[in-house]
Amino acid sequence: MEIFKKLPLEKQAYLETVFQNCTDEVRYYMRLTEADAEQTLIHAGEKCSHIYIILTGKVTGIEWPMYGRAYPFKDYGPGDFFGEIECFAGLYNYRISVVTITKCEILIIPAVFYMEWIQTDADALFLRTQENMRRLITQTADARRYLFIEARVRLMMYLTRKYGQKMPDGKMLVLKTSREQMADEIGISVRTLNRSIKKLEESGLIHLKKGKVLITEDSCLKMKKDTDDYLNGYSESEPQLPL
Repeated sequence: MEIFKKLPLEKQAYLETVFQNCTDEVRYYMRLTEADAEQTLIHAGEKCSHIYIILTGKVTGIEWPMYGRAYPFKDYGPGDFFGEIECFAGLYNYRISVVTITKCEILIIPAVFYMEWIQTDADALFLRTQENMRRLITQTADARRYLFIEARVRLMMYLTRKYGQKMPDGKMLVLKTSREQMADEIGISVRTLNRSIKKLEESGLIHLKKGKVLITEDSCLKMKKDTDDYLNGYSESEPQLPL
């Protein structure tokens, strides 16, 4: 389908295979839309009325805990679906919010026509079930592993992710997020966060200006390498926990 030409070649081929036998209703009612950065595509709790497929740009998934504070947990990009898992599970409402990080192009399909088609197309259903299972298993394993990662590494993962989201023009990101919010998003106490920030500053990986964390492109690359080295070493010695 012409609409998938914007995707990387591998994902383009995958989605063309998935949609090769989609119904006329799906083709007729699907629509392409653009969204600017920091625009909410999906609000958690709203009715699952549409399936969203990211064609270009980046978005982030956000959970809303009981106290109402947003918790961004993962970034997504071209080829990723939203709203589909809820429909497969028979849920009536979206479980997460989705907010754009950059300007995006999104394909939107009414859920009712998507589900009518996918239930009658065995090949497409298999491909999407396989991908959704892979995504859920990976997220579960990542979440479990995250609990055992030391606070300093969690902080580096958080900072490199923020730098990648903002992509500052001047190669320097001044993180204006409060320490309390940072601690909540990382999943550690403010005291532990402050100790970890001090360790990174002493290592020259970050700088502080009036209490704000400053990240350069060079320091981001170093933190990314340190994080990858840590995680690779961790994976080799990771205990085999029951699923």
